[in-house]
Amino acid sequence: MDENESPPAVTRRRALKAGVGAAAGATALGATAGTASAQDDAYEGYLADAEWDGNTVDASEEDEVEVTVGAGDGLQFDPPALYVEPGTTIDFVWTGDGGAHNVVHDVDDLIFDSREEHEGDQIDEEGVTYTFTFEEEHEGAHPYVCTPHRSLQMKGVIVVGEDNVETDLIGFGEEPDDGLAMGSVAAGAAVFSVIALVGVAAYRELVGEALE
Repeated sequence: MDENESPPAVTRRRALKAGVGAAAGATALGATAGTASAQDDAYEGYLADAEWDGNTVDASEEDEVEVTVGAGDGLQFDPPALYVEPGTTIDFVWTGDGGAHNVVHDVDDLIFDSREEHEGDQIDEEGVTYTFTFEEEHEGAHPYVCTPHRSLQMKGVIVVGEDNVETDLIGFGEEPDDGLAMGSVAAGAAVFSVIALVGVAAYRELVGEALE
């Protein structure tokens, strides 16, 4: 093209073509973000702000399961979401980290509450154990909390019965696949990045065609 010749106008067809490419990339990543959002909504959104990978640990084959009280930075239950079958005993075991904790069923009619078994409302001693057995009458999803650290989202959910599981399951003792359990923040960042990259590519395509 002569250097004095004006480049052809970017046609509506070209613009639409580029826009479709950008939209396709956004849709693909949007699906991932949607999955993360669905995980946040699980169990009535109880764990949405907690340290949680979005999976429920499957301990349905276990007769007795340990949940760590004061895991991670000392302000977590591990695992945060646990699926068991009726008749399973849960041992809540304190690490001694993160200050004084308790385990309290977070509903109006409590069926488990560590404060009833131990003197004082809160415990900071390593190795202390609170035990509760979930029976058939307890089928459902049971949210629970460390009451002194509620504002820090120290929460968990015990799911009794397979029909009450609302997320993907991960085997007891297995590590989650980070690629499949992307948190909502990471998913949102990925969507933004792809849209930006696709947008740049589309712009270059348009400009390149116009300069040919």
